[in-house]
Amino acid sequence: MEIETIGRALAEARRTGRKLEEYPCVRPDMGEALAIQGAMTAAMGAPVVGWKVGLTSLRAQELCGVDAPLAGPLFEGSVWDSGVEIAPVEGDLGILEAEIGLRMQADLPPRAAPYERAEVLAAVGEVLPVIEWVNKRLPGGIRDAAEWLAADGVINRGVICGAGHPFNPDRDLAGERVTVRRDDVAVTEGVGANAMGGPDAVIAWLANDLSARGIGLRRGDVVATGLICDVVHAVPGARIEADFMTLGPVAVAVAG
Repeated sequence: MEIETIGRALAEARRTGRKLEEYPCVRPDMGEALAIQGAMTAAMGAPVVGWKVGLTSLRAQELCGVDAPLAGPLFEGSVWDSGVEIAPVEGDLGILEAEIGLRMQADLPPRAAPYERAEVLAAVGEVLPVIEWVNKRLPGGIRDAAEWLAADGVINRGVICGAGHPFNPDRDLAGERVTVRRDDVAVTEGVGANAMGGPDAVIAWLANDLSARGIGLRRGDVVATGLICDVVHAVPGARIEADFMTLGPVAVAVAG
């Protein structure tokens, strides 16, 4: 399996917004898939500025045949401010997910010993409302083998970020509610606990997953902690707003 070649192909597809017409090889195992993700990251030639965590619900994990979430990198140029207008690209899944975001205020480098949750939470600086734009570089739809999702950076296109708030580990983010509207019509709602019981559990998992992969979290990284309601489709010409109970709104305009 030519891991570097596959990584370069996925990076080029990400840069150009064009899907590969077929899978580039036989289905990898998870170790190979993460190596492909690493090769794709290196081939992008853009700094990693955060992480997307996916498969944060038991149902999603069962559907994909895994027992843990997956994490993929966010690259410079793929983190936008609320209110941005984004145009779908050819073959775009155009799936939007309301999530609770966290921004790191300190590094959590790789190390041999696992990070305790309190250590991880002490390194978080802000909490913010986000909408993730989901897209694939590989054939097919959102349901795919977990190995292919991992190889493709957990199928993120990027995230739209609302205003940040100082992070307090005692804040009830598991109880944070959101209503998502398309053109001012409510289409779905959810609660923070829908992603692994809450963002604190997600960020603790991520810190140790990245540490085990020899990567680590860095000051300034934005982390999208997982879908907490039904997905919404990016209808051309529509405005999508996720209005969080205490975190406030985040919105994206879909170019017509």
